[in-house]
Amino acid sequence: QEESKKSIGQLKNKKSELNNKIESMKSIEEENKKIKEELEQIRAEERKLEIEKTAFEKEIEGINKSIDYLEKEIDLKLKIKSDLERLSYLKTWIEDFFVELTQTMEKQIMLKIFYDFNQAFQEWFNCLIEDEGITARLDGVFNPIINQNGYDMDIENLSGGEKTACALAYRLALNKTINDLITEIKTKELIILDEPTDGFSSEQLDKLRTVLEQLNMKQTILVSHESKIESFVNNIIRIGKQEHASFVL
Repeated sequence: QEESKKSIGQLKNKKSELNNKIESMKSIEEENKKIKEELEQIRAEERKLEIEKTAFEKEIEGINKSIDYLEKEIDLKLKIKSDLERLSYLKTWIEDFFVELTQTMEKQIMLKIFYDFNQAFQEWFNCLIEDEGITARLDGVFNPIINQNGYDMDIENLSGGEKTACALAYRLALNKTINDLITEIKTKELIILDEPTDGFSSEQLDKLRTVLEQLNMKQTILVSHESKIESFVNNIIRIGKQEHASFVL
């Protein structure tokens, strides 16, 4: 009987231990369940954070694209600003300096042209005219002004030969000035004069010969009815006319 009681006591102890273990297991299961719930919450939070991360990354990507675009816009606007500043400087320079410089240069060039033209015109006129009391010069717009014995006179008051001398002097001076000014002209060594001696006296024809020699042209073509000119030319081409048609004789 003592043995039975002892066994019963042991069984009760064992049962108590088992009950304690069962209680412990219940506690563990509850803890495990709690952990699983927390883990699920963590995973849900992780998924949420992952979604937010993806959204943030896309937002960052969009921001970076916007930054790149704005940087390009800034660079473009800075270039435009630089170009505008350069153009503004050029505009100011052109308006305040270049135009004035150009006008000054044009004025200087025109003064040089006028001086050379006037000098050549006076030289040829004095060479061709017979009356030493008659001189000529150009006015500010390149019109010939005739002076006789200290008084300006109209060119219409000149004799026929004097008018021709004036016109020829003007023509030769104009030819020289243009040839000196424009170096690319390919006909510098050629001059053609049509009836340059109308009304000339014999002495003026001799002066014309001197003028032509001074011109030192490679080729001079004269159209004239003056037979005396034949004495100071190299070649003569005679032209006839019949029924309003010209032909070489």
